Amino acid sequence: DDVRVEAADFIYAWTERLLDPSTQNPAAALLYDLENAVAVKSGNGSIYEIGCAATASDEITLTYRKGADYEQLLRNLASVATAPARQDIVSATPGYWSKLVNTMVFNGPFELQSFDNLIGSFTIARNVGYHQNPETVDYDNIVTPGKLEAVFAIDGETVAVSYADIENKTTFIMADAPLADRAANKDAATVADSTSVYTYVFNTTKAPFDNENVRRALSLAIDRAAIVNAVTYGKAADGFLPDCCGGSSEALIGAQDLTLAQELIDSATLTPAQKRITLTVNDDEQSIKIAELVSAAWGELGFTVTVEAIGSVVTVLADETEIYDSAIQVAAKNAAVGNRDFDVLALDWQLYTDDAFVGLSAFASAFSGNGFDFDNLSNRVNISGWNSADYNALITAAFKAEGEERARLLAEAEKELVESAPICPIIFNQSFIYVSGEVSGVTVDGTGHFVYTKAQQKNYEQYLGDDE
Repeated sequence: DDVRVEAADFIYAWTERLLDPSTQNPAAALLYDLENAVAVKSGNGSIYEIGCAATASDEITLTYRKGADYEQLLRNLASVATAPARQDIVSATPGYWSKLVNTMVFNGPFELQSFDNLIGSFTIARNVGYHQNPETVDYDNIVTPGKLEAVFAIDGETVAVSYADIENKTTFIMADAPLADRAANKDAATVADSTSVYTYVFNTTKAPFDNENVRRALSLAIDRAAIVNAVTYGKAADGFLPDCCGGSSEALIGAQDLTLAQELIDSATLTPAQKRITLTVNDDEQSIKIAELVSAAWGELGFTVTVEAIGSVVTVLADETEIYDSAIQVAAKNAAVGNRDFDVLALDWQLYTDDAFVGLSAFASAFSGNGFDFDNLSNRVNISGWNSADYNALITAAFKAEGEERARLLAEAEKELVESAPICPIIFNQSFIYVSGEVSGVTVDGTGHFVYTKAQQKNYEQYLGDDE
């Protein structure tokens, strides 16, 4: 909207959107090397005491905590989760400022031009204010595509796009594909490791998931290699953190072991009611396929599993505008403040950066990013409800340590997390796209996201509409 990004927009995003104790976001850990950041997130201090300030309209001054790894902090600031936010936009439309085209502003190479949940489509177009005067006529030296039009699936509906559309040039980039297409065209994709892991989160505040042996057994029963084979792209999780996020060099999760899993279940002496589980997943083909494979494995242990596939939650505003939210994300957000209305919840767990501490800190009470509960005068724990004094101590010690000692403590913490299993890692996610030979210039960044800033399409004129 021609308003330049200023230093104050970053400070607002960091202090009031991430580090304010009333907010819930594990990405807060990206900023914990700022002075007083952890104390403020834990309810001890004002956001104005955090070690960052806009000291000019285009200048930010950072004050590090003692022992901080300032180089890691600078890498963390490259995460999309630390992007600036405009206070005037957010405060005018709280709760949905990032969900409607007419309430969004952008500071990247593209802006969202249209978005239609009913049709399942969106268009992103050049942001003409990106790195230059908005009145510039020729800005091809910065952003090449004029616009990108995309379709997507919502609420389990399948968009009628297949790999054949790449070959016959009716589609030029596919960022997802039906499972059958993936298997048939595995080698045709461009694949990149991502900084996320597909997980099942156990509600440890209710039986039988309050029993560590049960959680471990359910994890041991999963055939992760078979799941990767079924979904084509991804790697069997051998820990909580993938290599690109500082994962342990030791394989913490091995092959499926139903014998040991059954022994652990037998030791728990569960009631018939405790062997009935509801598994809540997103309503898409991959999530449902994984749930079917996991349900069959858990059935081998005597459990009856109901798979609940959920899509969108729709909120209607006073002006009848409809806001769509992922029902899975709503459940996760509710769990962050203690409202855990699930047995097992499937989540793509985002790790944000290459720092193992950021990913692991989400399960330590003082570092989880879920803030402070002022009613109960305590730190909110992670969304599973699990709270381990031993794990908290490891993360606290790692926060204070440096170098090899820090790495050792984080490796020990990852092992503790996997063995206690409040969260069950299934596959390390991979990003993939199928790209037509008509398109060039698509690259991939360090977090596995594809970048279209310099993408080019041959003969694009013949695909334009009459009014374009």
